Amino acid sequence: MNTLSNPSIDRNDLVNLISKSQEYIEILKSIVSIEDLQNAQPEKLFSKHNSEFSPETLAKLEEKVGQTKVVFENDSTILLELPGKPAVEYNCRQMGFRSQETKTWKMLIDIISSAPHTFNFGVAYIYPDGSKKNRQKCKDYDAKWKLLDELNKKLLMFFQKEFGWSFPEGYKLYKDDPTGKNGDKSFKFTVRLSSSEDMEFLLDDIEKRFLSYDESDLVKEVQNLNNDFSIDSYVHNEPPEILVAALNVGRNKFSWNDEKVMEIIRH
Repeated sequence: MNTLSNPSIDRNDLVNLISKSQEYIEILKSIVSIEDLQNAQPEKLFSKHNSEFSPETLAKLEEKVGQTKVVFENDSTILLELPGKPAVEYNCRQMGFRSQETKTWKMLIDIISSAPHTFNFGVAYIYPDGSKKNRQKCKDYDAKWKLLDELNKKLLMFFQKEFGWSFPEGYKLYKDDPTGKNGDKSFKFTVRLSSSEDMEFLLDDIEKRFLSYDESDLVKEVQNLNNDFSIDSYVHNEPPEILVAALNVGRNKFSWNDEKVMEIIRH
């Protein structure tokens, strides 16, 4: 066999080749991991028989799930924080979803990205003439529940594969929402807004108290709030949320510009 004792290979080409090879290896690892997750058999998901879940074991599982935090990052990524551990970023493929365009992933994102993070599929039947004899099936009702069931199974498989959690057969990661209206559901894990969205949601809630003010009353309120908080009391030199909320209402309701805001504050 003839060998090349001094092969003529450019150093940059060699570096690029090694880099590409590493990328291919990572892609293959990702594909194998996803296929393993997608091919997991339902019977393997529920590794313990229901009889093995004592009330104490089930209570601990419920507590662990309830303390798990999920934060919406973007359309393809979430942050997941287990009890006592730092948050970790996961994309849709890492969680066993084929892509961010799948219906199950979109359902998850739709729920966790919008406060108060509840969902309701309505009623199964409607009665156009008020008579129970003439009832009509709501077309989307069964389809949405079936999609939720698929989402529930995918999330259970993810927790089982990623963290080794065991679940009793038929376990649901959602519940009746205690604060919602009749029929509202919510996930058992804690859903949190991202920091920027959390602040936006907080400001929206505070702004409601100022919506009924006329412009003169709002001007007085802004001036009083500004006088109550000195620059030294601002956290990181930023005005308090209540003052920001009042100014937002002034901008949106009375078209205050920056010049008008400065005039009010300096008065």
